[in-house]
Amino acid sequence: MWIETTNVQVLLTALESGLSTTALFTDNDLHLAEQWRAVGRFNTIILNEKTGVVSESDDEPDWNKNSAQKSIGIVCPVHDATDVIDIAKLAGVEPLVIIDCGGEEDDDENDDDEKTPGWKIIPAENLIAAFGKSQDSTFMAFADTFQDAIVMFEALHVGVDGVVLRTEDPGQVRELSRYLQNGANGGETDFLADERSESSTTSTSSNQLSLTPATVTKVRVVGVGDRVCVDCTSNFDPGEGLLVGSFARGLFLVHSECLSSFGYVNSRPFRVNAGPVCAYVLGPGGATSYLSELKTGDEVLSVDSRGNTKVKTVGRVKIEKRQMVLVEAVVVDGDCDEFDDQFEREDEVFIDEGFISSSASDDDDVCLTTEEGNKKITTYAALLQNAETVRLVHDTIGSAVSVSTIKVGDSILVHRLRGARHTGIAISEEGWDER
Repeated sequence: MWIETTNVQVLLTALESGLSTTALFTDNDLHLAEQWRAVGRFNTIILNEKTGVVSESDDEPDWNKNSAQKSIGIVCPVHDATDVIDIAKLAGVEPLVIIDCGGEEDDDENDDDEKTPGWKIIPAENLIAAFGKSQDSTFMAFADTFQDAIVMFEALHVGVDGVVLRTEDPGQVRELSRYLQNGANGGETDFLADERSESSTTSTSSNQLSLTPATVTKVRVVGVGDRVCVDCTSNFDPGEGLLVGSFARGLFLVHSECLSSFGYVNSRPFRVNAGPVCAYVLGPGGATSYLSELKTGDEVLSVDSRGNTKVKTVGRVKIEKRQMVLVEAVVVDGDCDEFDDQFEREDEVFIDEGFISSSASDDDDVCLTTEEGNKKITTYAALLQNAETVRLVHDTIGSAVSVSTIKVGDSILVHRLRGARHTGIAISEEGWDER
């Protein structure tokens, strides 16, 4: 990751945020490199605007035009498809190639009908494919905004090898730094660095979430609600779905509609029938949204039964009135200091030779009697449409159970979270409760 700027605050922000320690200067702006030495230690790269040659100097303390410079690559402007074809021929020849598709100002000045102003994604994708076959060349691209940089990093789910962010705005640096720190692997990652830091129940793997088996303790039809179907721009595989729930402390893995419906309705492999408008859904970065907030172009986190994650784009949200069913499940957390017998015994559910009173689910933590003593349990809940095609993921094999056939004692997968939520972000708040 490199920076090109004439604003020292941009460089300072890049250094402080950890985004980059490399700055690119044109030969006309090279004097800035020496002036900015007091800001911090950084590597300086020099671009000769006439030749397009990119160099680094062997004489770091004195960045002037007389310093010994070592050529390391070339910048190639892209105006049309012919340029892309020519640049592709440099794969395996030039050690470093940086494409420059131009900014908006360049596009406005380009009136040639044979040119393709504004074309960035397709040229980058074509060249990623070309350079991906070579182990001898590094392929980078200029970007004028953090959004453009993200596009380059995610192109073809492979991305360029690096980006030169060309900006005078420190805010662009902060946004890109936040994106990269949360994870950027071609759009398929968990983006949950914040969530991992707040919860020990999250897997330490960079591309997985932890999923915990929970035992179903209640299934009850609760009436009609506004149900949300989330249609994504790519299909889900068997075992994949979205994490949805009524409580921020834990979300159920709701399976997509990619499974067979035995001829009653066509499968919708791009869809998750996710629940009512008030439910939480997990997105990139560990943040949750209400289902009612999702709209075309938003991103959600697809999760499979083993906790592997992908970022998916929402193509459409469909809200309709449908009959709902409440599913509650519990997870054993630890020992109870003292057994609380306030719950009615007639609703007891036997699990591992103990019992849970289903009426206990109004509280976060209640006790379960087992052979090992009294154990604390945490209750989780989700409201879902009462339909055979709505399924919860059952185990790590990826099997799913329909909400129309699920019963007390069944096991389902839950992703556990910690803390309250404010605008979808986890916070610590005393006296916080959900029920």
